[in-house]
Amino acid sequence: MNGHRRLPGSAAADGMNSGVCVQLMGSASQLAAEEREVLSVPSQKTSTVGQTIALLRLLAKAPAPLGVNAISRELNFAPSSCFRILKQLTEAGFAQFDPRTKCYTLGVAAAMLGRRALDPANTFAMIRPELEAFTERTQTSMGFWRRIDRKRIILAGFVESPNPMRIHLSVGQRLPLFIGAVGRAFAAELGLSDAELQEEFSQLRWQSAPDLAEYIQQVREYRRTGYTIDPGHFAPGVTTVATVLRDAVGGRTFGLSAIRISGHMTDSEFHAIGGALVELKRQLTEGWLGRI
Repeated sequence: MNGHRRLPGSAAADGMNSGVCVQLMGSASQLAAEEREVLSVPSQKTSTVGQTIALLRLLAKAPAPLGVNAISRELNFAPSSCFRILKQLTEAGFAQFDPRTKCYTLGVAAAMLGRRALDPANTFAMIRPELEAFTERTQTSMGFWRRIDRKRIILAGFVESPNPMRIHLSVGQRLPLFIGAVGRAFAAELGLSDAELQEEFSQLRWQSAPDLAEYIQQVREYRRTGYTIDPGHFAPGVTTVATVLRDAVGGRTFGLSAIRISGHMTDSEFHAIGGALVELKRQLTEGWLGRI
């Protein structure tokens, strides 16, 4: 498989043995801001727990392995403190030590912990067979989103389409709650008023923004149909159909997005996918999600 090219907020096609894959990302400024927030390292001295967190964040963002002295200088921590924490992290698998270079990198245990944090209830794994069957029937790629706070969602799972021309999303990427097709769905489910929609809309950064009136109308339409469509506003050249799933206690927690390259299907076919998505939502709500 050839490497993917990544173009912020758009589709980039690369040759693959089985076809062409498109790597889809949010806007460059948006993703950079999210990364700075997650990986920011406090400059002041702090508790042992705070030092450990800062050290893990540094290893996560470092472009190359780091030695104790380099870590000490970067974090302004005593070398002895860095060594003690690194020794414990290495023993637990959260850091990895290379005896040849005397340098440290992030360990596998950190990746495993992070993967579980994406979906604490393991919902994606439970409903994945249904999502895979859906992608097979509709020739779409499927994103599984989890609402993590009042303003953001995170991609907790992804199923690639069997179609030779297909979309790929990076699991773990975070987006503003109300952007794209999934964002319109959440806005509808949460019952935002037109005034609230206008306020939230003004804070979103789109690659090709829809009109506010169009955005509001699409949110209203979701309340009638149960799905919404983004025809290339979030990512030019890509059309997304989305709905929202409630969790076992009724919380509006999860989003599903069916994704296809624009121009490969008619409007009526995308609406048919929307109807199929609503039926999938009904089946999941009555089946898998009812047992979470």
